[in-house]
Amino acid sequence: MTDVPTVDLLLRHLQAELEASASIPDPHERGQRQRRLEAAIQEAILFNTRFAQRVRLGLDPTVVVDAHGHDAERGPVPSVVVGAAGACEHCAAPLDPDLDFCARCGGR
Repeated sequence: MTDVPTVDLLLRHLQAELEASASIPDPHERGQRQRRLEAAIQEAILFNTRFAQRVRLGLDPTVVVDAHGHDAERGPVPSVVVGAAGACEHCAAPLDPDLDFCARCGGR
């Protein structure tokens, strides 16, 4: 295994931290930590999905875009189109129309 950080390594780390958080004795602190980790996991999955979609569409995933969706040099940046089945509300992964749950995160 290489020492190069990847989103997959980050996701594995966050999952391990989420599992370890179950041992936090204070229920308030445990819940707060778990919510933060779950939010971080969702953001990492969303980033990974959007990055992969932009690569598949032949778009440069590293272009810095302003809040209005414009590349500073080229103008408007095309948005990523999700398949006809839609996107998961939890992780934004494209949904398989044959499944009643998200294949990536298990959300319904």
